[in-house]
Amino acid sequence: MSSYQEVYKLYHQAPEFQGVVALESQPVYGTVAAIVALVFIALALSSISKAAGLPLVIQFLKFTCFSLVGSAFFGLATIFLTNSFGVYA
Repeated sequence: MSSYQEVYKLYHQAPEFQGVVALESQPVYGTVAAIVALVFIALALSSISKAAGLPLVIQFLKFTCFSLVGSAFFGLATIFLTNSFGVYA
């Protein structure tokens, strides 16, 4: 049996893949995640100027928390938008 026939046989025996998030809704999730990410990054940048009287450790922790959440949402937005535009393009 040739390697092509083996791959063809395995392809038809494998169960059908179903993603966790439907492909049709990924552009919406990606756009919302990008907007939320921009809000959290803006909060991180503005938290520095608003916390002028607080100790440096508190300022750093607030900035770190806001930027971590913003970065996580940017990662999700990148995955969802790249996946949806890569498939539909």
